[in-house]
Amino acid sequence: MTITFSYPREFDTLSLDPPHFRSSLLAWDADGTRIACARTDRSIKVAKLDPVRQKFDDSVVITAAHESPVAVLIWDSRVNARLTAISTDFTLKVWEIKTKAHKLVRSLKLPNSAPALAKYSPDGRYLAIADKEATLILLDSSALQLNTAISVKMSAQIGGIDWDADSKTLVCGLANGSLQLYRVQNTNGLHAIELIQSLHLSDSPVVSIKYIADRNQIIAAALDGQLLVVDAQLLICTKSLYNLDDAPVCMDILAPAVAISYQNNNVRIFDMDGEEEVHEVKNSKGDSALARFHPQSREILAYIDSSGKATVMVAKKRTGPARAPPRPVSSRGRGSGPSGSSGSSRTSRSDRFERPGAKRPKY
Repeated sequence: MTITFSYPREFDTLSLDPPHFRSSLLAWDADGTRIACARTDRSIKVAKLDPVRQKFDDSVVITAAHESPVAVLIWDSRVNARLTAISTDFTLKVWEIKTKAHKLVRSLKLPNSAPALAKYSPDGRYLAIADKEATLILLDSSALQLNTAISVKMSAQIGGIDWDADSKTLVCGLANGSLQLYRVQNTNGLHAIELIQSLHLSDSPVVSIKYIADRNQIIAAALDGQLLVVDAQLLICTKSLYNLDDAPVCMDILAPAVAISYQNNNVRIFDMDGEEEVHEVKNSKGDSALARFHPQSREILAYIDSSGKATVMVAKKRTGPARAPPRPVSSRGRGSGPSGSSGSSRTSRSDRFERPGAKRPKY
């Protein structure tokens, strides 16, 4: 198939970490103004990205942010300057981030034992937290009080969570290969959560899911390499694609681009509509890469490189003399184009991501 969007071939890389520092997590705020990284020394660094000048400004470092390593790092989707971090001992802390300053505004101990995932609802009202023991906790984010929290025990470990656009439905992907939808309600200040639909997607564990609001689709990545596209309204799988023959760890989507981090390969960026690979992120091999698109641009990607440094790649600036304007296209057209000039006569599988004009290598 044909790639449906253009993608740069060359990028500059910017590092958030100076020498001797290593990071384990990273997160963009809602509009991509700031990026945060959690370091292995239990500190957290926050900086503003200037994509035009390709540099970081107004850096803030929260030293000794937690007594234990940070396991989850997310931004409040409603209040752009609020950063939430949950440590491995399940201590939740919320900071207000200001220009070159920070303030701790909330700290509490959660009842779970091994935090794995967390996600604010789009309206910022709820915070969903999943642990490694298949328990889901739902908190009212305005108060973050345990006495109003809702706890749900799942049938299998939770591999991914996301919210729909109206913040009323929570989507969970489970290790038994199923997709479950929960309706969240608030009646006179009383919160409730109810399972409304369930779909068995795969015989392989679901490791990551994303809800795409403008398409009303749920995308699920399974451990066997499948990328499953689900109609969120009908809850039926409409397409099943395969990526590399390696286990994905997580994915991020800025449609139609999808970035997938793998256990044993570099991060790949695919065109999910054209079903083609458009870029391989060099020096991003391993399950700790955790690639994340900038919320406003698929040409800016944050990831943790193979040495453990939090890195942002930005499309390379054009240098040199200005280009001459393109010549008018002849009325005879451009001919057969790349597809007509390719030397490969191999038949492409329609259900597998392929690199354009090249034989798919073995990994």
